[in-house]
Amino acid sequence: MPNVIRLGDPTSHGGKVIESGAPHFTVSGKPVALVGDKCICPMTGHQNCTIVSGNDKHQINGKAVAYDGDKTSCGATLVSTISTFAST
Repeated sequence: MPNVIRLGDPTSHGGKVIESGAPHFTVSGKPVALVGDKCICPMTGHQNCTIVSGNDKHQINGKAVAYDGDKTSCGATLVSTISTFAST
């Protein structure tokens, strides 16, 4: 299984996740990112974007959890900064 995406994780366009819809569900001390959470992108015309894909089998508050390789609304790929999945 791919690694989970968390607040602050980067995207393939050089942006990052700036919002977590699950602030009380953390992995290695950082909140988990969900479909619909906000990200920023430095590419022209992409500034404000959201996470658009995740694993529907893993949901928090009715929203899918995002994992490494999932996508944003601007087409960027999410990149996890952790090597293991261990919830805290």
